[in-house]
Amino acid sequence: MKIYQIIFGILLFSQSIQIQAQDGSVSPYSFFGLGDPVFKGTVENIGMGGIHSYMDSIHYNISTPASLTALKFTNLNLGIKNDFVSIADRNDKQWFSTHNISYFTMGIPIGKKFGAGFGILPVNSSDFNIYSTNDLGTYTFHGEGGNTRLFIATAYQVNKYISAGLEYQYYFGYLNRENLWIPDDVFTYTKENHSVDFKGSTLKFSTAFKYQMPQDHYVNLQAGYRLKTNLDAEYKSVSRLLTSVAGNEQTVEKLDETQETGTMELPAYLDFGLGYGKKYKWYLGVQYDYTAMKNFKNPYYDPSYIQYNDAFSLRIGGLYIPQYNSITKYWKRVTYKAGAYLKNTGMNIYGEDISDFGITFGLSLPSLRGISNLNIGVMLGQRGKITDRLVQEKYVNLHISLSLNEKWFIKRKIN
Repeated sequence: MKIYQIIFGILLFSQSIQIQAQDGSVSPYSFFGLGDPVFKGTVENIGMGGIHSYMDSIHYNISTPASLTALKFTNLNLGIKNDFVSIADRNDKQWFSTHNISYFTMGIPIGKKFGAGFGILPVNSSDFNIYSTNDLGTYTFHGEGGNTRLFIATAYQVNKYISAGLEYQYYFGYLNRENLWIPDDVFTYTKENHSVDFKGSTLKFSTAFKYQMPQDHYVNLQAGYRLKTNLDAEYKSVSRLLTSVAGNEQTVEKLDETQETGTMELPAYLDFGLGYGKKYKWYLGVQYDYTAMKNFKNPYYDPSYIQYNDAFSLRIGGLYIPQYNSITKYWKRVTYKAGAYLKNTGMNIYGEDISDFGITFGLSLPSLRGISNLNIGVMLGQRGKITDRLVQEKYVNLHISLSLNEKWFIKRKIN
């Protein structure tokens, strides 16, 4: 591997470890669960609605660990995203934007039958402010935090049709919540601070099946299952009576303080995909994801107005390459992608199921030399509905990734 690429990889990794500190979701819905799901998949897959079944020799499909056996080149990938969100209720509409690193991954083929990979990515994010004013005073609710995943995976080619993969996943994160009530014409007010730090690990099993047909046509099948696990949690809560002196908060009295340890359940997750395509030309796939959210447990934030049900999503998408080996026409070598998705998030708030649906578009722009590429994915979607107590979000998510590829472990033929 060229030295400048090694240096570039080190710099990327040094930036990726700051993922958890980046701006996250501004959605009020990020109050629930472990925060708003922010990982949508790799940019290469996002453009196709987020389907997991597509695999090739130059991209590490981290949603399907078994895809590591398809790699023929070492793949280094950095993704970033820019989110633009409109949040509306019956009275107002506001626009927000966030920008952050979305993942860093590396996939390495080892011999003809093995592959290995690792990476880091944010799974959930929470960063919101909710204000409410009435004749009695002002109520402010602020939240921040998130959930990050470190992972290492390996895969083995069982035979010419089937590959199997295993991924170890380590989760860590925190959630902070602050409630502030300031009555009118009163010199003292109440502030509550709640925080929980959590960590834990689990395993994901993956398998992929590819059947080659005549005239370069093929069928892909893919399935994955993540075991449920309990995350170790440390919870702290402090309630204080405050007053403001020259614009600075001063504690009048500490009303209550709690500190305890416990667990939070990370639900089991299942995904299944099917696709059909022609090599170097086109691909069409469908995807079904299921999360056992009904079993989700967070004993530290459990308001009575939310119910958790099993979540699912249905995705469809594909790609088209006009002429992958064109020498004179660059745009004929570009990969064009499109897709759509429909999600039931598993959250029922004030008796309303929260759904999420949208469409996606994408491009994979090949480098002028070599096999590296720049990938672009766009998601246009809508979540929730406007009611007396709920808001509706409309969003545009722009995802960009740089995918670097090079051949490793080449045997020298001349000494």
